[in-house]
Amino acid sequence: MKLARILELILLGISAVLLVLFFTSPHDTASDPIVNTYLYWTYILFFVALVLLVIFQLIQIFSSKRGIINFVLLLVGIAVLVGLSFVLAKGGPVNTSVAYTESVSKFSDAALILTYILGGAAIVALLWSVIKNAITNR
Repeated sequence: MKLARILELILLGISAVLLVLFFTSPHDTASDPIVNTYLYWTYILFFVALVLLVIFQLIQIFSSKRGIINFVLLLVGIAVLVGLSFVLAKGGPVNTSVAYTESVSKFSDAALILTYILGGAAIVALLWSVIKNAITNR
């Protein structure tokens, strides 16, 4: 068997054992030590998936010249959006009980503006896809 298949079966086996333990063990509170075991296993699986995702994406990006160009264009687009959001952010004083500085206010404003821009772009892309499919499938 291939190494990936063996690792997959090992991870599946450990997860199945922990699943059975979760439903059969009498744990009353969240401070039970077995709950920590479940959480640690979840963290391990999440970070393994994250590392593999990054590795495979980097392999995909650097496998061709077109992939590198697309990656650079993506980075430039992200930099432009973040820069535009930062320029549009006011960063004025906030009246709260927590002491915010002007720079913290500017960054939070920039994050909100970036969220609005990306949300709007997602809606426009969705509408464009529907309209384009309606026109081409006539």
